[in-house]
Amino acid sequence: GGQRSIQSMLQQEKEKEKEKGMDVSLQLIMQGIQDLKMKVEEIGKNTQNTEKRTENIKKRMENIEKRMENIEKRTENIEKRTENLEKRTEKTGENVDNIQQMMQ
Repeated sequence: GGQRSIQSMLQQEKEKEKEKGMDVSLQLIMQGIQDLKMKVEEIGKNTQNTEKRTENIKKRMENIEKRMENIEKRTENIEKRTENLEKRTEKTGENVDNIQQMMQ
């Protein structure tokens, strides 16, 4: 009879140890889940930052495109002015030639 109670006590101890082991495993699993949640949140924040940066880059690109268009328009205007100046210079040269011929 006495031996049986020792065996049952040993059995109970084994079960308690098993439960402790399961508790530790559960704690580790919960901790792992918590770590994963934190990492997922970080990834979410990084993704938002990346999206904001992408938006800023798009806006900058649009501004650069507008500036380029303005530069092209200015360049066209300068080319037209230059053509007009060249024509005026030719006419002035012709006028000078005419005046010189008249003076002879």
